[in-house]
Amino acid sequence: MEIICTACSTKLAIPDEKVPKEAAFKVTCPKCQGKIQVNPKREASPPPSEFAATDLPMERTGASSPEEDDFVENRRLAMACIDDPNSQSLAKAALAQLGYTVHVVTKQADALDRIRKNRYEVVLLHEEFGGSALDNLVLRTIQPMTMAMRRHMCVGLLGKQFRTFDHMAAFAHSVNFVVAEREASKLSGIVRQALSENDQFYRVFRECLREAGKP
Repeated sequence: MEIICTACSTKLAIPDEKVPKEAAFKVTCPKCQGKIQVNPKREASPPPSEFAATDLPMERTGASSPEEDDFVENRRLAMACIDDPNSQSLAKAALAQLGYTVHVVTKQADALDRIRKNRYEVVLLHEEFGGSALDNLVLRTIQPMTMAMRRHMCVGLLGKQFRTFDHMAAFAHSVNFVVAEREASKLSGIVRQALSENDQFYRVFRECLREAGKP
């Protein structure tokens, strides 16, 4: 089956043996990470494909699965909310290198919708995402989240005035770590260190929860 991404017009080819019979499903576009709704009964064949979608994650559509990304097992999700194209590329490469499926978003509404629907292990967010620090609705949504949600998410905030790993600045902004914008080229190592420190911080707490039979 051949389909076209409705977001970026990328052409995808899905092997027939991978297509669920008589059931609608969703495919994650390898180029823009957007979701493509596919209905085998209605789908027509588009022109030759640009990507072979042999390993694309597919999700069946159904009222019993409101969290669309939960269908794909063993996938670690990360999101980059950054306006600058160069910093976007650096963030995506760094997160992908660490083994994450990366969603790069440029609109606040899209980011907020994804946060509601998915469980992200890492979020890289620019302080001025969406225009300015005062208009950053994504940061303002993440900051008051309950500990039950935040302990599973490591949030990094990029900014022009930050010093990388300034713990006081991170505390003041209710994030896990901060990154100086000028050091975006070092994001891979910075995120790896931040994740390690975050894991150490929560390790005992998580072990206590498991022993108590809590998620």
